[in-house]
Amino acid sequence: MKITCKQTDLNKGLSIVSHAVSNKSTLPILANILLTAEGTQLKLSAMNLEIGINCLIDADVQEDGSTTVPAKTFIELVNSLRQGQVTLTVPEDSHDVQVKSTGSNAMIRGMDPSEFPLIPGADGGSEPVVLDVKLLKDIIGQVVIASADDDARPVLTGVLTEIDGEHIQFAAADAFRLALRTASIQNANAMHSLLIPAKTLSELSRILPAEGQVQMIVTPNRSQVLFHTDQIDLTSRLIEGTFPNIKQAIPKEHTTRAVVETKEFMAAVKTVVPFARDSSGIVRVKINSDTLTLEATAEDIGSNVTTFNAVVDGPDQEIIFNVKYLTDVLTIMDTPEVALEVVSAARPGVIKPVSADDYTYVIMPMSQNR
Repeated sequence: MKITCKQTDLNKGLSIVSHAVSNKSTLPILANILLTAEGTQLKLSAMNLEIGINCLIDADVQEDGSTTVPAKTFIELVNSLRQGQVTLTVPEDSHDVQVKSTGSNAMIRGMDPSEFPLIPGADGGSEPVVLDVKLLKDIIGQVVIASADDDARPVLTGVLTEIDGEHIQFAAADAFRLALRTASIQNANAMHSLLIPAKTLSELSRILPAEGQVQMIVTPNRSQVLFHTDQIDLTSRLIEGTFPNIKQAIPKEHTTRAVVETKEFMAAVKTVVPFARDSSGIVRVKINSDTLTLEATAEDIGSNVTTFNAVVDGPDQEIIFNVKYLTDVLTIMDTPEVALEVVSAARPGVIKPVSADDYTYVIMPMSQNR
């Protein structure tokens, strides 16, 4: 194999596939990156048995071929090289790669590329669902915040993705909150229900370009999902199991509704965070006729009360939330105003954008006995 490419392109490609490099696997090959030169491109591949990522970069390919190189060493080396041309050469009957650039000539020991696991492609898979990249990134940010962190209930570490031909719906939930986002689509005829690991979607959001389109394809055996752009492929396993009934968890009515400015709500939450985090995250939310008040008290530190204007419909209410759950949702809200809907102190509260009906965030209350 012999190719020449730009240091900036190689460095960017490596930063993308590095998200799938395994640091803990018992298989040494998974700590490597697969380099495959063919046609006019160099393909970089990494896999950690949870996700696999392919990234294509432009290259002047003088000789086709492939090898694998230790990810950490190769990434650090390429990142340290001067901008300009980089030449990668793998001699015949060898897996070692020579890396030459301005002022640098390195050799890295490689491993047999035939040992590298195959990253499944989309051949024979489902009809692609085409999504706008920016839209998908927004959806991921709004939903994954509600997924579970631990594996006690594996289905709750996933994001339920349902496609009905006209709409796509993403939902995540742990034992304390739920996030639901819907979007219109025009290009999917088949019905699908997938449970995608939330960590996969978070990684996908980090590596996707700023704009363009991404295709979502279910592999033929329906055990994996592929996200495809012109430059990047990310393949992930799907989670097996039954996700909780979303519709049953979302309150169908409310007694009191408070509309507030999103930035003002977020600013108020920030003022009570230092006190709430030292008292099990407790923040008391009081809804009065034309104000919303946040209260937090920490025995050894002190307390804070912050009040701001609200447009309220319904009787006064007091409910206790975990301050982290408020911070998480307000951080990703991009509408000028949000609505807080409450039934009672013992029932879940709902936060949703005022100017759109495509996002719902449900929070379980904390006990009033605290």
